[in-house]
Amino acid sequence: MSNKLNSKLSLPVIISILLHGILIIALGYKFVSDTGENYGSINGNSIDAIMIDPSVMTEQYQRQLQTQVNQQKADQKTQELLDKQIKELAEKAEAEKAAAEKAAAEKAAAEKAAAEKAAAEKAAAEKAAAEKAAAEKAAAEKAAAEKAAAEKAAAEKAAAEKAAAEKAAAEKAAAEKAAAEKAAAEKAAAEKAAAEKAAAEKAAVEKAAAEKAAAEKAAAEKAAAEKAAAEKAAAEKAAAEKAAAEKKAKQKAEQAKKDKALNDLLGGLTSGTPSSGGAASRKGVSDGELDKYKSLVQNAISNKFINPPNVYRGKTCELQIQIAPDGLLLNVTSKGGDADLCREALAATKLAAIPKPASSLYNEVKTMNIEFQPK
Repeated sequence: MSNKLNSKLSLPVIISILLHGILIIALGYKFVSDTGENYGSINGNSIDAIMIDPSVMTEQYQRQLQTQVNQQKADQKTQELLDKQIKELAEKAEAEKAAAEKAAAEKAAAEKAAAEKAAAEKAAAEKAAAEKAAAEKAAAEKAAAEKAAAEKAAAEKAAAEKAAAEKAAAEKAAAEKAAAEKAAAEKAAAEKAAAEKAAAEKAAVEKAAAEKAAAEKAAAEKAAAEKAAAEKAAAEKAAAEKAAAEKKAKQKAEQAKKDKALNDLLGGLTSGTPSSGGAASRKGVSDGELDKYKSLVQNAISNKFINPPNVYRGKTCELQIQIAPDGLLLNVTSKGGDADLCREALAATKLAAIPKPASSLYNEVKTMNIEFQPK
């Protein structure tokens, strides 16, 4: 701005200097032309001589001075005009300078405001860009950190899982090996114990079997002997009972014959009187036949009854037995006696083969009571 104002001020000065230079050159040229035009001339080959009059010279000098004074006045007037113009130009330049300074100040203020605004906007934009860049950088760093942390966590997890898997595999292998060794040891111990136990059990079984066989043999021999003796006794008893029954029947027949003869003799006076022979005839079964069948049933029960070493000797149990016409056991109950003996007698009765009774005897034995006594 100052350079522009200086250039505006130097222009009038330059113009003034140029005008003054031109004026001085013109005055000098005129002075030279006025003084030298009459001093001599050459016409052909002759030179005219001029006589100079001092008064003329004085007058001429005065005229010249007057001309110079007039010229100076003119130059002064011109200088005044120039000074006036210069002043006007200076005032104008001053006004223009003031206006320019005002405009420059306004422009500077505007430019300053614009610059400040632009700077503020630029600063805001730079701040926003910086904040955005910082946020993006922070986000990127955060994402990178999270990614690195995730990758690290994944790597650590994978390593931990691998280590855990290897450890689990090693522990499993060790456990399986230990279990296998333990199982082998237990198996060997169990096999040894089983072998020892089997040997001991075998020995015990063989011993028990031998003892049982001996006991069973002895019991069987004893039972066979007892059974043979019982059968013999039963046969003898049955024979004796049969003989007694036959004898009794014979006696009854003889008595009946005598009674009949007597009745005939007395004219049937005693026909309404019952007698033992008449009762047997109504039943159609003799006491000997009934006792014989019961003895057979008792023998059948004794065949299934075991009485080692005569535990139940001297004990009795009353059994009530119900059978079918073919001898099939329908029911058996105890009516009294030793409880243990009755329990064993009931079991033996259920296993016994009850003989089939005669059809004439069935009504008397379909429900019968037997006093069972082991032999």
